Amino acid sequence: MTERGSAAYQLFLLFLSIYVLSTLAIEPFIEDAEIRRVLQFVDFGICLVFLLDFFGNLYRAESKLGYLKWGWIDFISSIPMIDPLRWGRLARVIRILRFLRTLRSGKELLRAISQHRIQAISLVVVFLTLIAYATCSSLILKYESEAGAAINTSREALWWGFLNILNAKTSIDQAITAEGQILTIVLNKVGLLLFAYLNALIISWMVGVRTRSAKPVL
Repeated sequence: MTERGSAAYQLFLLFLSIYVLSTLAIEPFIEDAEIRRVLQFVDFGICLVFLLDFFGNLYRAESKLGYLKWGWIDFISSIPMIDPLRWGRLARVIRILRFLRTLRSGKELLRAISQHRIQAISLVVVFLTLIAYATCSSLILKYESEAGAAINTSREALWWGFLNILNAKTSIDQAITAEGQILTIVLNKVGLLLFAYLNALIISWMVGVRTRSAKPVL
């Protein structure tokens, strides 16, 4: 992860930033404190991604002091659990948009992404999995808590979502409402697709290694 990085990686950070700012905008309208905690937990995980990006940029910067002249904004706005600083992530969105603007055209952007095709697909899979996890965990809490089911706290909803991503059988029996069972199926299928993609990556890597090792040495 470099300061500039690939176009695919910059788009990934942009989508994460937009997601964070969107949840910040809707949080005041969510009355259920447990649902807000679910969104804040996901926000905490995204903060860790932003912090890793900051330290990666700092490590690779030719001039550490020069990078910190504006990079300190990224650092402060990425610190988890400090609500007044969370809106500072808007600066990250603007910076990423400026980076993408340097590509000048949609064709250039597509060409840059195609050069990192595997990375682009992988980042899309990670982002969609994150969105599905946050959305389903929030909705399951809403429907199941209203029905007096076992899932009525943010920890239980997040654990339910994690089990579904892993396709654990114990998560299937937890939802008692029709909406909850639909959400269980949706997140279960997302988990299956995620592991299928990971298996495809591993097989592709193994085939590539075997192909390279089979080439005759001239």
